[in-house]
Amino acid sequence: MLRKIVSKIFSVDLRGRLVLGFLVATCLTGLIATVIGIRMINRNMIDEVQRKVEQDINSAALIYGYSMERLETRLECLSHGFIFHRPRTSDREAVLEEFAGMLRGEHETWRLYAGLDMLTLVDAEGRVIYRALNPKASGDTLLWDPVVGQCISGKTPRSSTILMPVDMIIRENPGLSPRLDIPIIKTPQSVEMMKTRLSEGMVQRAAWPLLDETGALIGVLAAGTLVNRNDSIVDTIRETVFHDEKYKGRDTGFATIFQQGIRVATNVKTATQERAVGTIVSKEVYERVILRGEKWIGRAFVVNDWYISAYAPLRDINGTVIGMLYTGILEAKYRDVMRLTVWTFLGVTIMGMIIAFGISYYLGHTIIKGIERLKEATESIASGDLNYQLPRDRFSEFDILDTAFNTMARSLKDRDERLQKAFAQITRTERLVALGQIAAGVAHEINNPLGGILLYSNLVFEELPEESAVQRDNMQKIIYQTNRCKQIVQNLLDFARAPSGEMLPLDINRVIRTALALVKDQSMFHRIEVVTRYADDLPFMRGDRSRLEQVFLNLFINAADAMERGGTLTISTELLIRRTDGMADVFFQTEKICLLGSNQTVKITVSDTGKGIDRVFQAHIFEPFFTTKSPGQGTGLGLSIAYGIIQQHEGFMDVESEPGRGTSFIIFLPAGESVQERDADGGISV
Repeated sequence: MLRKIVSKIFSVDLRGRLVLGFLVATCLTGLIATVIGIRMINRNMIDEVQRKVEQDINSAALIYGYSMERLETRLECLSHGFIFHRPRTSDREAVLEEFAGMLRGEHETWRLYAGLDMLTLVDAEGRVIYRALNPKASGDTLLWDPVVGQCISGKTPRSSTILMPVDMIIRENPGLSPRLDIPIIKTPQSVEMMKTRLSEGMVQRAAWPLLDETGALIGVLAAGTLVNRNDSIVDTIRETVFHDEKYKGRDTGFATIFQQGIRVATNVKTATQERAVGTIVSKEVYERVILRGEKWIGRAFVVNDWYISAYAPLRDINGTVIGMLYTGILEAKYRDVMRLTVWTFLGVTIMGMIIAFGISYYLGHTIIKGIERLKEATESIASGDLNYQLPRDRFSEFDILDTAFNTMARSLKDRDERLQKAFAQITRTERLVALGQIAAGVAHEINNPLGGILLYSNLVFEELPEESAVQRDNMQKIIYQTNRCKQIVQNLLDFARAPSGEMLPLDINRVIRTALALVKDQSMFHRIEVVTRYADDLPFMRGDRSRLEQVFLNLFINAADAMERGGTLTISTELLIRRTDGMADVFFQTEKICLLGSNQTVKITVSDTGKGIDRVFQAHIFEPFFTTKSPGQGTGLGLSIAYGIIQQHEGFMDVESEPGRGTSFIIFLPAGESVQERDADGGISV
């Protein structure tokens, strides 16, 4: 039988043999291409996903660290109340009682601004003077707290994530009790746990030293945020990193914070669609991350499904591993993609075997070429070229891979740009705060010598006889220049000084109209068109009317100076409402608003069509003595003083400009708590 088949094969003509040969080659090529393609796709897909989850866990760590930095910043703002209201007495207990009284009278306002779960004032020995969220509990010591202990011993701000006993957390804030009641739930492949409920809670903790004028420690202000059942951190990570992407109606990306090996904050869901708080991590991950303190990246079983996961250890202030940070991508999506890829390869191979050897060869060649280009694209992304995009019409069989890859590249680029912008803004704010402190210190040191110079100059001027005209003229010049120096020093002090007027409820639209009315009829505004867009029914805010008018006058005059040949001045107000359940771009867009600690924020924009500001100068525009005007046209203190006034109103000020296309100054101010009635002339009736 075999002999007859071989004889028949070799008895056909050359064309038949070629066809038979090409068919065999096509079959072999198709099979080989299918096997190689599947293996390459699997390998590249797994490598790419693992690289992505590694980047995701790094982004999650940045967001977690940023929440800790925000806690420190809020605590620093609270400590400024001690600096501004510190009584002139050497009695430390009296100083602390005065500050405690301030907190006792205003702690609800502080809580609205800072959003803290714990706020405690202790003396230099660690004894509790006042708990803002449990005023009845005082007199005990917090020296057991390593963050507070190190802050006392080093007299420097300290912060870290720590584990606190449940009874101590409840003592700090009895309202946290429901969030601490977490039963431990065993899941498939989880590590064995002996206890059935948590006896500790995970807390983001910060402590800030309160120093007297000599630098001696008076006390410490300690604050904390409970991580347990705190969904805001993990939801922010998911929105920022995964953009709420879904696959077949399910979220594809998740984030979790572990206390030891137990989930205390997560958006991973159980079979009943509840957050899987209290469930236990797998044994393999527990041994690698908790016991050995190493990162873990790979395929892991999480609660009830498989995920491509990344775990990173969380350490306390002493370097001990107390928990984990987790990000993961649902494996089902990539498993389906790989399965689809396998069937695509098999379908192409079978069709090529049935239809024609030429089509089979062409499709095999196209597939290999597409895989090579996909690999090239992943290498470009890995090397830092986040602008790389795959053209979707070049090989349509892999359209789903093109879409997934391009979406990933765009999300990486978008997240990178947003993080860079956020960090640049934080850096600029910290630099301006430092400059304000230095400027105030220098101004205080210069003010007294200038006063002496001015005093003695006036004395000498009065003693000079009338006939000494030249000497009297020179002395008047000295007095004039000394007064100029004192004015500059006064401006420096205004840059760092708290509002001197009474903080009263006011209508910001009315403040802007008043400031505009003072300048719009001046000669410099004759060739300028003023366009106003005031939002109706803005909530009232508390502020110093005269200081705010000073801010807007400065901005209007600067705009007029920038439009020497005429132009358009646009003034607009807008009400922004903070959202906590949006996509990642909403999180970054409202980050400045979140820092204000207010659910409602008024946005004021002052735009001109002048010559604009070079990008090189924009980072320094709010610094004292920095100016882009010609020599002799300004001292460079106007914008820095305006920035200081807005900060003192718990607000934020930013600039956007393009050379030749104008400049926009944007101001964010927290709105009032409740809607109040307006009287007939726009005032406030309470």
